[in-house]
Amino acid sequence: MEQLFNFFNPIDLTNIVKKNYDEKTRFANKISSYTTNNKLIEISKAKIAIFGVFSETEDNKTHLSDKIRECLYSLFTPFNNDVVDLGNLKKGNNPNDIIYGIREVLNILHKKKITTIIIGDNNNIPFGSYLAYEEINKPINIVSVENNINLKHKNIVQQNIHFLPKIILRKNNCIFNFSLLAFQSYFVSQEELNILSHLYFDTIRLGIVQSDITETEPFFRDSDLTCLNINSIKGTVLDKNVISPNGLEAREFCQLAKYAGVSDRLTNVCFYGNSFNNIEAMIIAQAIWYFLEGFSQRKIENPQKKSNYIVKFYVEVGKDSSITFYKSKISERWWMDIPYPKSKFEKHLTVSCSYSDYKKACSGNVPDRWWKFFQKIC
Repeated sequence: MEQLFNFFNPIDLTNIVKKNYDEKTRFANKISSYTTNNKLIEISKAKIAIFGVFSETEDNKTHLSDKIRECLYSLFTPFNNDVVDLGNLKKGNNPNDIIYGIREVLNILHKKKITTIIIGDNNNIPFGSYLAYEEINKPINIVSVENNINLKHKNIVQQNIHFLPKIILRKNNCIFNFSLLAFQSYFVSQEELNILSHLYFDTIRLGIVQSDITETEPFFRDSDLTCLNINSIKGTVLDKNVISPNGLEAREFCQLAKYAGVSDRLTNVCFYGNSFNNIEAMIIAQAIWYFLEGFSQRKIENPQKKSNYIVKFYVEVGKDSSITFYKSKISERWWMDIPYPKSKFEKHLTVSCSYSDYKKACSGNVPDRWWKFFQKIC
């Protein structure tokens, strides 16, 4: 694993753990960290790996990810998730070095079945993460929690732009679905929403998320990569002069992070954004705590396998059509089948859904989620 650590600078714990934490359940005493004094950490038994990524303006002596670490290491944690902290990714000579560094690191970790948590203020973190899946030609679902999205760029190779256009315009992109959660309508043009709708991607406004946050869980359950942007939180700094008065509450941000952790499909989560203050660093640290709580509660459930704990429902939604739903007696989670048209091989795609989708079908209406996936695979 020496190859892996060649990508990282070790962290200096004297800048992170500034108090003497004697309690064994402090995060500082339960995580194995690649530090200036400990460069031989064991990752063979690790289930989760954390690492930080520089922004383009940071130097190699300061790292905003360490603000998050300072908060995270101070927290108590009852979870035994075998977490390692790999340190901070080396900056390289140009922005592309960071992008491809993320890709190479994730390739190594995912082969070892290690889930990754990436922290930092570099907007290229999601794109670098995506490339790891593209390299193995794996179709993926991405969930992005942020207050806006900008798809219109004259120069697509420009570094500081949204990651989605970079992905979509790649010749052999492997993105299957993209879900934009908690966006604020006055920050997103109708033209951009039309583009996402044309691609059958999900767009869920902030108000919808806050009206019933449990309805977002199925998006995370089907996600391979989840990106949580600090700008989605109420009162965070959008740029040097603008603060958004609306947004997710901190507890809602943490709840979404927990949903990501519970997903047994997800292999990478990113906590990122523009430069953040100490309060926002603590929010991210607590969101990581909730992600770890969710991870500790993961249940591998396959509705396609015959089991005593999976209940199957056939719901008629017309004279000659029906939708098949599944419910787990253990987790009370729901799924539904989307039929493949004219397929000689797989008969249907099974996607996560909610109880409200089942109720809508029982009333004779096809759920929006079902229609969107059906049109996507047609």
